[in-house]
Parts: sequence; structure tokens; C-alpha cells
Amino acid sequence: MFAKRLHRDFARSLIDRCIRETLAGIDEGPRNGVIPYLGEIRGRSALLSPAGFRGRVEDGWIDRILRGLLALYAHRRDWHRPLRTWQPAETNTLPLFSSLAHHLLAEYRVPPVLLSVWFDGDDHSARRRQQWFKHAGLGKSLRAAGFPLRLSKPAAHEFAQAPAHFPVEFALRWAQVRSLGGSDRLARAIAATRLGAGGEFDNGDFWASLIQMFISTPRLELAHIGPIVEYLHDQKFETRTVIIGEDTELELGPPQPELSLRGRTTASLHRRALEWQSEPKHQEVRTLIRWDRSPIGEFTGQDDSGRSWTIRELVDSDAMAAEGKAMHHCVASYTVGCSQGRTTIWSIGIELPEGRERAATVEVDPESRLVLQAKARCNEDPDASCLAILKDWAAREGLSLEEVECCEPAEEAVAAVEQGG
Repeated sequence: MFAKRLHRDFARSLIDRCIRETLAGIDEGPRNGVIPYLGEIRGRSALLSPAGFRGRVEDGWIDRILRGLLALYAHRRDWHRPLRTWQPAETNTLPLFSSLAHHLLAEYRVPPVLLSVWFDGDDHSARRRQQWFKHAGLGKSLRAAGFPLRLSKPAAHEFAQAPAHFPVEFALRWAQVRSLGGSDRLARAIAATRLGAGGEFDNGDFWASLIQMFISTPRLELAHIGPIVEYLHDQKFETRTVIIGEDTELELGPPQPELSLRGRTTASLHRRALEWQSEPKHQEVRTLIRWDRSPIGEFTGQDDSGRSWTIRELVDSDAMAAEGKAMHHCVASYTVGCSQGRTTIWSIGIELPEGRERAATVEVDPESRLVLQAKARCNEDPDASCLAILKDWAAREGLSLEEVECCEPAEEAVAAVEQGG
């Protein structure tokens, strides 16, 4: 008896402390409403008493329930009934909380799995998820709730039966697999990957094809599912950050964006996944990307004052990074387009005894041979001398020159050249 009373006293003091800490984190205005709200809940039920937290007083459960209560309070304008008419019959914490949530915000029974949305907090993302509970509580179709995964009628039925302890995203993917004929074990294994627990719901058609492949594979090793999913995601959807030049970061697309499941089996995918797992993983490392020269020729010539000019094609990522850094613009971001042959980049410069002085960077479409843009330092327009050289080159190579504005060099650009910037 003494031990029980000691445990009860400890639980009560812990609950009191958690409530005080929660109230301390709320602004004074909202706090004036929260205090009587929590007080009435405590007076009407065991939800905030030691009896409601049997065996759970030390595992963060109290903080979780308090987060849920504050989330319910944040939706008070949508309450269907006043708190004072709540008649709790349960004694355990989670059934009590479910009873309160249904009393305040539901006209119909809500799938048990949706109760967890109230424990996510009160930020924008959490409020969006809490709308799912309110939507179902109005008796509306789960298929129109706004879930990140579109549910078929059979999948919506499975979702409504999902165990209450499932996270919502896990339950959505689990329900999809079950509705397609997958076993509970297979559904749990797939939902445990990034396709469920990881919140990966984009590219739905591709992943639905993979799920169907898993379902159709007899004696599938469930342990193979995770590696296959990670391999396919990395190769088809994951971008890479690499370093080109000295320190220029560049985002590259996935290695195999057109990767298809056609003609593949789970066995072949698993073998490739194992090979991929043994490869060094992509990191932000220095990378050199090269590509072939275009059919457009380079240029060497002189202007009216006798200065020597050159126009050179940039054919690797280091050259692109160096051009962008020297000219103070973002030409390095065109690296991927150049490597795929979709565009070409050229550097116009003056050849001086002390070295080459860059004057402008030019983009040319290799198919139409159209000069798309020409930019001097800091994205200024090229000056008249540079533009004259650009026109000479365009005439020699049969390029179409759009109307490219010219200007006298800005004072800042002149100063940068004189200082070797």
C-alpha cells in the first residue's frame, strides 16, 4: 500500500511539473484560456491524474498527452460540443483522449490510426494532418481527406482498419499493399521503408509498379525489400551535390532518371542493390565533368585598335566554374545542360601580354545556332568592342544573333578589371 501511494505521489508531482513547464512555454494571452481548459479536463477525468498513467509516468507519455490537449485546444473554433458536456467513461489515457477528441471534433467514429495526428504538435504541417481527423469526423470519405497517398476504395477500407499504433504514413502504405492483395507481413515490410515510414509518396505510378512486383514474386525475401527500394530511389530520384572547380557547388540529377522496372525481377534488382551498397556513396567531392566540343568553331581576331580577341568553348566543369567565379555570375549552373548537349557556353576574352582578360560569357543553342545571351561581369551587357567581336564570330560561324544590348563598361567593372578582379 505504501509503495502504491509513493508511486501515485511521484506521478502526481511529475504531472504537475509537466503542466507547469508546458504553461511556461505559452504566451500570456493563450495561457489564460489554456489554464481553465486543462483544469476542467483534470477535474472531469483521469486524463491528467496518476490513475491515467499507470506504468507510463517516466516515458514521455505525459508530455505527449499535453501536446495533444494543446492541439485540440488550438482547434477550439471548430469544436462541435462544449467541453463541459463531455462525459468520459474510460479510465485509461489513450481511450480517454480519443473520447475527448471525438466529443470536441467528431460527429462520426474516426479510424483509430488517425488519433496520432494530435500528438504531432501545432505547426503548419501538424495542423494539416489534424484536418484528416476532422474530415473523417464529419463522416466524409477518407479518399477525399487529402492524404499524401491517393487511396482506392479497398485501400480506404484497409486504412480504416489499421492498428491504432501505426503512424499515419506507415498505415497509408500498409493499406495500399493490403488492398492490392499483399499479406500483412509484406505490407508491414514495405511500409517500414521510405515508401511508408519515410514519407515517400511522390512518383506514385513507379512505386505502385514495384509494389505489384513484390506482391507477384513468390517466396519473396522480405529482407530484400529495403535495399531494393533504397537503390531505386537513389538511382532514379536522388540528386547529388558535387564540387566543380575549386569550391563551386553544383546540383546534379540522378544517375538513371529513366530507369524502368520492365524486364527486371526482384532477384536482379536485389543483386544490383547489393552491388550499389558496396560502392562508395556519393558525397560533396570534387568532380570533373567533360563533354565533346560542338561543331561550332572557335574564334581568333583583332578589333579596330589592334587588340587580339579569342572566343573559346568551355568543355569541362572546371572551366565553367572558373568562368563563373571570374565573371561573378552563375554560368557554372549550365554545366549539366552542356554535358547533355542541350546548350554550349563560350568565353570571349582579350589576349594581353600578361594573360587573358575575360570580357563576356556567351550561350549558344547548338541545334538552332542561336546566340541566346551574352553577359559581361556581374551580368552586365557587353560593351561595344566586345559586341563587335561577337558579331564577327557569329557571321563567320553562321550563328543567329539575337538583339544583344551593349553598354559602356560600368565603373565597378572597370575597377575590377584594373585590379585583376
